[in-house]
Amino acid sequence: MTEQDNTHRATGRGTYEVWFLTFTDTATGAGYWIRSTYLAPRRGSGSAGVWFARFDPTGPTGTFGIHRASSSWRLSSESFDTEIDGCVMRSGHAAGSLEGGGHSVRWDLEFGTGGPTYRLLPSVMYRGNLAPTKPLAPNVDTLVGGVITIDGVTSRVDDAPGQQGHLYGERHAERWAWAHCSDFEGEEAIVHALIAQGRRGPFKTPYLTSIGVRWRGEWIRLTKLSWKRDFGLGRWRVGVDTRHHRLTGRIEAPVRSMIRARYQDPDGSSRYCHNSEVASCRLALFERRIGGFEEVALLESRGTTHAEWAGRTPARAVGREFEEVP
Repeated sequence: MTEQDNTHRATGRGTYEVWFLTFTDTATGAGYWIRSTYLAPRRGSGSAGVWFARFDPTGPTGTFGIHRASSSWRLSSESFDTEIDGCVMRSGHAAGSLEGGGHSVRWDLEFGTGGPTYRLLPSVMYRGNLAPTKPLAPNVDTLVGGVITIDGVTSRVDDAPGQQGHLYGERHAERWAWAHCSDFEGEEAIVHALIAQGRRGPFKTPYLTSIGVRWRGEWIRLTKLSWKRDFGLGRWRVGVDTRHHRLTGRIEAPVRSMIRARYQDPDGSSRYCHNSEVASCRLALFERRIGGFEEVALLESRGTTHAEWAGRTPARAVGREFEEVP
């Protein structure tokens, strides 16, 4: 389903769409975030954009992001093939270049494809307009390789663990936190997680937590609805269970490791995303046994979790933001 679930979907007014690739370079520990975006506003002309960010775990001075808006794009509804201002993201390949904020970057990367798409939300929310944004992970567990050149210095990336995602819809959530990790210490697992609050007319909805854990080759889905907000800037206290499993712990990132990005909705309103591709987590997975829940896995990641915290208000504590290039 990788190809089908990456095809262009935002074909009418009042819609937006995103394709992205995140990964961690195992040699340096640096995290990367590459995005292609398309916006069809309710009024006015459409636009597109290319985003690149590097997150340096050795110090915040090497962390930066560039966003270039564009009026030139080609998006395919037949296959996974996008091109925005000469930058491409297509099946198994991402390449492009950007300049801004005193930095010059170029990337030419390959990533593995072919596995089943992971759908983060409950299946019913992909029908009709129940969910204003529909997130898909066509390549939820992939390895990235190729070359990245930053300010004239070229680095080789080999077998970097990451994921490629796609989302589309009519508006962003009011507030959310998201995380992904496929590089844990001593455990083979994937965690793909979202907590989000939406809006129905003038009313805000409860927070929906939806977390997928792939452990021992099988996906475990955990969901809950609550009016309690389990996250704040740079922290997410996880606590969700089903009849058979329970997941507890935390996902976190220091403010100094974040970059702030402004997203635009089709109605012209803004959301502010505070992203770190060098976040960490410590999650305990429990399984129900005779006598109660028993811990079966401890999933620890130090700097290899990709995470973001977002809402309608920019967090001024995050000192870095994407350099906007016209």
